[in-house]
Amino acid sequence: MDNVEGVVNSGLCTGCGTCAGVCPADAISMHVLDGLFLPVVDENRCDMCGLCVKCCPGYSMDFEALNSVIFGEQPKNALVGNYLGCYVGHSRNLKTRFASSSGGIVTQLLIFALEKGIIDGAIVTRMSEENPFQPESFVARTKGEIISASRSKYCPTSVNERLKCILEEDGRFAVVGLPCQIHGVRKAEINVKGLSEKIVLHIGLICSHTVDFRGTEHLLRKLGIPIHKVAEIAYRGQGWPGKMTIRLTDGSELTVPYTRKFNAYWPVFSCFYYTPRRCLMCPDLTNELADISVGDAWLPEFRNDKVGRSIVISRTKLGENLLNTALIDDVISLEPINVDAVLKSQRDSLKFKKIDFAVRLCIMKSLGAKTPFFSLSKPFSSSFLSFIRNLFVVTNVKTCENELFRNALLGVPFPLFRLYSGVYRFLCLF
Repeated sequence: MDNVEGVVNSGLCTGCGTCAGVCPADAISMHVLDGLFLPVVDENRCDMCGLCVKCCPGYSMDFEALNSVIFGEQPKNALVGNYLGCYVGHSRNLKTRFASSSGGIVTQLLIFALEKGIIDGAIVTRMSEENPFQPESFVARTKGEIISASRSKYCPTSVNERLKCILEEDGRFAVVGLPCQIHGVRKAEINVKGLSEKIVLHIGLICSHTVDFRGTEHLLRKLGIPIHKVAEIAYRGQGWPGKMTIRLTDGSELTVPYTRKFNAYWPVFSCFYYTPRRCLMCPDLTNELADISVGDAWLPEFRNDKVGRSIVISRTKLGENLLNTALIDDVISLEPINVDAVLKSQRDSLKFKKIDFAVRLCIMKSLGAKTPFFSLSKPFSSSFLSFIRNLFVVTNVKTCENELFRNALLGVPFPLFRLYSGVYRFLCLF
């Protein structure tokens, strides 16, 4: 492939923005197309250097080579990846903890690293004030800017587009991203001179799949809210597991539970409706190439937690040292847990991302989809139940690509989505 346009045409683009962030000719920009962030190449500027394809995590991922470069060894645990320690933790600042998605660990660690001079800034993502439906990634340089980027965004983000900012100035930076985005950063660090010295911290968010922009539009239409009346959207926050808060232009607010309620909105997406097809081709749930990985602590003992805790995985000495220093300074709470607790907390998602990966890829290939080039450890299943689970996933993704089907979904009550997603969770028990 001469440039990333071929990746897009193959249906392999993750929308991470790495290509736009590293292009030396500034020939690539990210645009919202078909509900996703996708790169657009200015053919008049592009000199076909091929750097965008070399750094692209959508086209190929050599996990074995990257594990050797980053950790010096292959993972001893194929489901979780390389790790030094596993923890449950949260911010000691109650306001930060309550306003975040699950414990405020990421926000607190970034503030701590900034105030201690470990970093000069961090690439993070917040929702745009000008367009409440579109996220914007930027380099946060103050505590307030870091706080403005707290909470999950259940829509596409092109985080790595901001790598161009890091390349243009001096300093040490952190990057917070989903697995595909951290993959792109790691590949860029190998292929772009000087980048690895500037990015000193990679914080990875645990991610089963993202949701395209049409997913948010679907929720608003189901709730009877005209898009032009929306001033602000927060997908999580206000305790744990939290709720979506929609502020309207007249100042009024509407909240919708995230999960665990019959009128919760996440079951729409846990059925894999509005899931980008490329997400089905990702075998990384726990962000295995990060320094520190963070996600919700979905464990029975924390079911009644109303404020939030995070699963935290340290993978490098840098990550482990940052956690220990923050713990000593009493800005975070951190309790060691066994890796089995991590596996238990992410059981269904690990079935989807890792164990069922090979079967799902075979199904997609049989349907004519192009797939990326991978090199990775293989804890894969080929059972009949794995086939049934993946048929459920792929069918829901493909049918939701049809506009008539999406319109029909508007008439389905939220409780039925919860019951339907329960079918998949039941299949994951075996």
